[in-house]
Amino acid sequence: MTKRLVLGFAAALALLLALPEDADAQYFAPQRPRMGARHRPHLYVGGQLMGFVVANQATNSGAEYLGPGGGGGLFGGFRFSPYFGIEGNWTVTYHNEQFADGTTVDIDAFYVMTFTADAKIFIPTFGPLEPYFQAGVGFAYTGATYGSGYYGDEPSIWASGPTFNVGGGVDFYVGPNISIGARLLYRGFYFTATDFPNADPNYISGISLDANATFHF
Repeated sequence: MTKRLVLGFAAALALLLALPEDADAQYFAPQRPRMGARHRPHLYVGGQLMGFVVANQATNSGAEYLGPGGGGGLFGGFRFSPYFGIEGNWTVTYHNEQFADGTTVDIDAFYVMTFTADAKIFIPTFGPLEPYFQAGVGFAYTGATYGSGYYGDEPSIWASGPTFNVGGGVDFYVGPNISIGARLLYRGFYFTATDFPNADPNYISGISLDANATFHF
C-alpha cells in the first residue's frame, strides 16, 4: 500500500514538473465568456418610428419654416465583427409649418427625406443590452404637400443637399435574432440646390429620437 502511494505521488510530481510554469494559473483562472451569436458577422434589417425637433434654421431670408415633426424609416446593414458594422438608412419625417413672420400658406406639411450610409461602433456585452455609437453622411430632400385650397404651381421638392448625423443608441436583444432599441442622433442638412422660387439655401439642424426593431440573419 505504501509503495503504491509513493509511486502515485512520484507520478503526480513528474506531471506537475512537466507542465509550463503558467499552466496552473491558466487552468485555474476564470474563463471569459465567449462572444454571443449576435457578435458574429451577419446581415440585419429593421424599421423605426422617430420624432424630430428642429434646433436651428439658418436661411438667407431669415424665415424659419420647419416645425417639429415625426415619421419613420427603414435600415439594413452588415456587422463585420463584435465591434464594427456599416448600415444604410432611409428616413422621412413630416413637419408642421412654422413661418417666423406668421405667413399663412395652404400647406399640409413639410417633409424631409434622407438617404445615408452610416458606420457603427458597438460596445460588446454579454447581457441583453448593447450600446453603440453611430455616424453617417448622405443626401437629403425637403419639400411640401399642399392643401386642397392651393392652386399654385410650386414643385413638391423645394431643395436638396448633403446631410450628416452623429450619435448613438442601445439595443435590447429579446432573442438571438430579434432586438428592439432606441437611438438619439444629431442631424444636419445643408440644402444648396433649390427648386422653389423663394427657397434660399439654408442649414437646418436638430435632434431625432427613434424606437426601432431589428431582425438579425
